[in-house]
Amino acid sequence: MKSALELALEKTDDLVDKNTKLSPEQIEAIDQARKEYEAKWAEQEIVLKGRIAKLQSETDAETFAEHSRQFQDEMKQVRDKIYTERDEKIEKIRQEAG
Repeated sequence: MKSALELALEKTDDLVDKNTKLSPEQIEAIDQARKEYEAKWAEQEIVLKGRIAKLQSETDAETFAEHSRQFQDEMKQVRDKIYTERDEKIEKIRQEAG
């Protein structure tokens, strides 16, 4: 007797184009890319937060508030750039399926 999950997966197999299924190697490559870019973001986040902490200890509250907004914008830009690169790499891996 099949579980509900197995039945659901069989139904979704019929909906997915067989040519778009990823090989185990591609799935592994995508997982690795995600891990790699998560690590890149974590590293950059640590650096940026360190800069924020240093600025906070060296300036008054008003100056810190002004620069803090700039750092937040910079963090967003760096994160977006890293995740865009990740998404492009993943898409390239997916395209290799065809």
